[in-house]
Amino acid sequence: MTAVTLTRPTEVPGPTAAVPVRPRGGALPAPPAWYLRLVTVFVVLVVLLQRIGVDAGGTVVSAAVPMAYAFLGVSVVTHMVVVSRLRAGLLTVAVSAVLLTTAAVSWLDVDDRFSLSSLALLIALYLPWVFCVRGPYGAAVVAQAGRTFVRTMLVLSVVGMAQLGAQLAGVWEWADVLRDLLPSGWVVPMYNYTNELSYGVGVFKSTAFVALEPSFLSQYCALAILIGIVLRVRAWQLLLLAGGLASAVSGTGLVLLGVGAGLLLVRAPRLLRVSYVVVGALIPVLIYFSPVGSFLLERQGEFTQEGTSGNARFVLPYQAAWDGLMAEPVRFFIGAGPGAVDRVLPSEEVTVNGTDVLYSIIPKLAFEYGILAGGLFILFLVLATIDRAPWRAVPASMVFMVFVLSGALLQPQTAVLMWLLSGFGAAEERARRAPAPIG
Repeated sequence: MTAVTLTRPTEVPGPTAAVPVRPRGGALPAPPAWYLRLVTVFVVLVVLLQRIGVDAGGTVVSAAVPMAYAFLGVSVVTHMVVVSRLRAGLLTVAVSAVLLTTAAVSWLDVDDRFSLSSLALLIALYLPWVFCVRGPYGAAVVAQAGRTFVRTMLVLSVVGMAQLGAQLAGVWEWADVLRDLLPSGWVVPMYNYTNELSYGVGVFKSTAFVALEPSFLSQYCALAILIGIVLRVRAWQLLLLAGGLASAVSGTGLVLLGVGAGLLLVRAPRLLRVSYVVVGALIPVLIYFSPVGSFLLERQGEFTQEGTSGNARFVLPYQAAWDGLMAEPVRFFIGAGPGAVDRVLPSEEVTVNGTDVLYSIIPKLAFEYGILAGGLFILFLVLATIDRAPWRAVPASMVFMVFVLSGALLQPQTAVLMWLLSGFGAAEERARRAPAPIG
């Protein structure tokens, strides 16, 4: 009897046999189970420990930084990741430009007080972004990260609603439980964790105890809703996430949800089930008639109204950065140095109700490193997020979130999650070029 050799349908005989290929109509090639568990633990820790910091030479650095490098180290040692040559080349060019402008600022004595720690954190945060999952496993790994993120935010949504509801019912008074429990220096500073619904009300916006600010809970819940739609979760889970979003009483989550829904409608309309459309119609109605509806409506004109927090976060940063560049035109070419927005620009004119202007990615990079170097870094961030990412619409929604809604350039928690939920799962070039399976 002649022996017959059977070939697995997910492998291509010959030189490419080591690279699994997704069969037509089949399931995603499964990464090792231990690696999926590692991804799960990592996502949960990044979300739950976002307020936890570690001492780094007198500066408190988010625990997300050492956790990201530990995760990346395991991934590299076990050959689960590869370096994207395109991203590595672009990051090298961007970092080189940033270093040159910093050297020029120092050499010209424009300002010798720039922050080297800000520059170091910028490079350290985005160096992992040049890595992506090996072979065809990226989509499955990102799907695992997405499922974990959605489930984690479901829990935090329940906690957030309970946190706000207990205050409204008068059975619990606001307290920073995490800061009371942890030793001094373990909590990441300089975030507006305590935020009243309205001045003098005595009821505070929800953070689910672990979010850095109410806006983080709001935006993460909105992002979880968008990811949940892509992953086809139950409609009731979307409603629960919307409840968590509402408990934060922050309009940024609603803006992100609106933009993301529009992108899904254009880029992936087949994902919008009837139940999702019904939930989408219910969310604004339920929020409007909820106890927080009136507080959200009060803030709808903040973008254009001077002297408000919304204006200070979304309008004044661009105006202040432009004025700072025009004050010394050489800054258009070399910037004002790392950390300059926190030292040069803040003044009484750009501080609203005690809240400093929140410099988002574009004005911060342009003012600190100049138009060219800043533009190269922006190009790297956008490309590393959306190029060959496994999901449609969600990566673009995250770009909008970090570029417009938050000052996320040096926020390790957001940078790590953005990498894990988008570019980390980019299809590897070799896997994409692999021939289709025979048969």
